[in-house]
Amino acid sequence: MRRVVPIILLCALLPLHAVSLRYAAQARKALPQGREEAAYAIPGPILKITSLEFDGLASDLMFLRALVFYGSTYERKEKPRVKDWEWQRLYRELTAATDLDPYFRDPYYFAEGTLPWDGHLVNETNLLLEKGSKFRDWDWLMPFYVGFNHFYFLQDNAQASTYLMEASKRPGSSVTIASLATRLAVKGDRTETAIVFLEQLLTQEKDEEIKKEYKVRLKALKGIWVLEKAVASYNASFGKPPASLNALVERRLLRQIPVDPYGGTFYLDEDGAVKTTSDLRHKEDK
Repeated sequence: MRRVVPIILLCALLPLHAVSLRYAAQARKALPQGREEAAYAIPGPILKITSLEFDGLASDLMFLRALVFYGSTYERKEKPRVKDWEWQRLYRELTAATDLDPYFRDPYYFAEGTLPWDGHLVNETNLLLEKGSKFRDWDWLMPFYVGFNHFYFLQDNAQASTYLMEASKRPGSSVTIASLATRLAVKGDRTETAIVFLEQLLTQEKDEEIKKEYKVRLKALKGIWVLEKAVASYNASFGKPPASLNALVERRLLRQIPVDPYGGTFYLDEDGAVKTTSDLRHKEDK
């Protein structure tokens, strides 16, 4: 009798598997020519049905597929290195991986390190992280990442503060998190706060490639912060903003203009804010 039950279950699930294969075939036909392999990802609910009791293994394989694809893009010479529809493909695969196993940490961390920065999928990344925060309710990094995204990308300090407060209550969270939440609640300096955020991210990140990217961003933000403080000093001393950043060197408020590690040039916009021609992005990613 014990052997009969799995056989009956398998027979019952075979039609569902056939339906999923038909769905996959139809979806592939609907894709533009030449993009099938790059753009298609079977939805998580369908994979969950067809993977039977092997949800964890299926999640691992889906995440591995996303990693292999993303790694392969570094061999490209065209710009942008990753197309918009390919970022969407990555997002769907990471969504499927976390649908199969919502407790699997790595897809969430990988998503945060890639999708909002170069893929500009901030809201999509937050949806993933919200799922991670719900299931991994002991992991303070899940709400921390959502809070960072609300602050840095969406410029929503109120939402960012709410998520950081949640992160500060979870095991392993540092005092810095509660301090950040308070700072956001009173709308502190954005660049300095972003630096504190990134330094916290850097201490937690394990992937060396993502850590390398965080360090570049951190260096760029510190350059902007130095310039912003010098501009504020110029305003206080001369009662007006500098005509350009070169005036900061001429007035000996700075020895030299910091170098943008992304290859751009720092400048003052019409409102007197410090900007960079790189938009804090590598040239090959534009």
